[in-house]
Amino acid sequence: MALSVRLGLLSTLMILLLAGATHTAECAEALVRPSGRLVLSDPLMGHLESPPRFLLAQRAIRQERPASPEEEEAVESEKSPGKAFVFSLLAPGSGQLYVGAKRGYIFLGVEAIAWTSSYFLWRSGKDKKDEYEDFADGHWGFPDSADACYNPEANQRLYEFYLYDKEHYYEDIGKYPYYTCGWDSPQSLQSYLGMRDDSNRLLKGSNYAIMAAVINHVVSAVDALRLARNYNMELSNGVKLDLKFEGSPESPGVMVVASRKF
Repeated sequence: MALSVRLGLLSTLMILLLAGATHTAECAEALVRPSGRLVLSDPLMGHLESPPRFLLAQRAIRQERPASPEEEEAVESEKSPGKAFVFSLLAPGSGQLYVGAKRGYIFLGVEAIAWTSSYFLWRSGKDKKDEYEDFADGHWGFPDSADACYNPEANQRLYEFYLYDKEHYYEDIGKYPYYTCGWDSPQSLQSYLGMRDDSNRLLKGSNYAIMAAVINHVVSAVDALRLARNYNMELSNGVKLDLKFEGSPESPGVMVVASRKF
């Protein structure tokens, strides 16, 4: 009797297992669509296409988010401070124009004026130098023993300058008293000194113009660097920096002003 009970329980268990398998087959049905994609049909969840959507979501999360059109425009519009600095250091104003600031034309204008002025001042100074040298050759001669200012050692030294160093020669004949008696008249000496002063003033002016050009290079480069940084800062967060000059000529001052657009 115990054996028949066991056989009855085993038969009941097998019937339940077969019923569960049949229900599973009815609830989940695998279909293959003409496109070749696998579809799982379930009464509760509906159709599930392959690959599952949560996998697609994971792939999308892993991919890098593409930049928006506004972000791409901002990146492309940024200016390199290093390039702006080098551009203006080589050609004043070009760094400002690279950033988009029209005041670069001011630096370009200052550069052109400085070098043009330097050339014309140098040319005029050289012409005046040739003039006073020709004047000296016609109105001055080496003093001899009959002249009151005669100095044989000074004459010998001046003669060496005349042969090997004309700059010192033309300077000394109008500078030292033991050569003044070599002039044909005091008026000639005064005219010679006036022409030398004019020449020296013109040549110094030429050097000052060159110094102004060099300063223009440095100021333009620093300004272009600041403009590029300011441009990028304003582009990213709306902050703008400006230099404000204040004070008096006796006590000048510079103040950095930061402003932001809202």
